[in-house]
Amino acid sequence: MVFSSAPFLFFFLPVVWILHSLVKNRTLQNVILVVASLLFYAYGEPSFVLVMVASVVVNYLFAIGISKDGKHKKLFLVFCVVFNMAMIGVFKYT
Repeated sequence: MVFSSAPFLFFFLPVVWILHSLVKNRTLQNVILVVASLLFYAYGEPSFVLVMVASVVVNYLFAIGISKDGKHKKLFLVFCVVFNMAMIGVFKYT
């Protein structure tokens, strides 16, 4: 599904927008957007959804490490950047 495709413009986008607008709880709105994002991505290439989820979890853990650990913030940041560049290298150039 492409952003300019008819299924996206006339089905996916309105449904997600309406669901997001009807829910007033910020946490639930974020859950709706995350699930919608994963569904959108799975529509194009379902085999890589688990890779995306794993990447999000790893980046979340790095963010926690950066925010909590006073002495090793730069080290967490360097590992995070290296991890993300490796992911780009593997999935874009191989």
